[in-house]
Amino acid sequence: MKDVTILTTSTCGYCKMAKEFLVKNKIHFTERDVNKDLQARREMTSRNITGVPVFLIGNDVVVGLDKTRVLELVDHRLVQCENCGTAVRMPTKEGKISARCPKCKSVLNL
Repeated sequence: MKDVTILTTSTCGYCKMAKEFLVKNKIHFTERDVNKDLQARREMTSRNITGVPVFLIGNDVVVGLDKTRVLELVDHRLVQCENCGTAVRMPTKEGKISARCPKCKSVLNL
């Protein structure tokens, strides 16, 4: 799975929403506050980025809260259970895989 880092500030409302989005979607991430972390601030300025939140996903960068793009870049996708409709997150680059729905225990195949 790709490493996900989010560059934030403590006063940014969009940063708070971005972190909530990542938690809700069960995406593991590392947060770096650019007001407190000089290296994180240098990372932004070296890329000519002036606003937060900034998502660093593997080698890709997403500036702003672009939920669709973030989900595209993370190594998994949501698959809907045919029996109960629960959304299950499954890896996209693992070939053929099977998983169990956490709600109804049906087997999902990708």
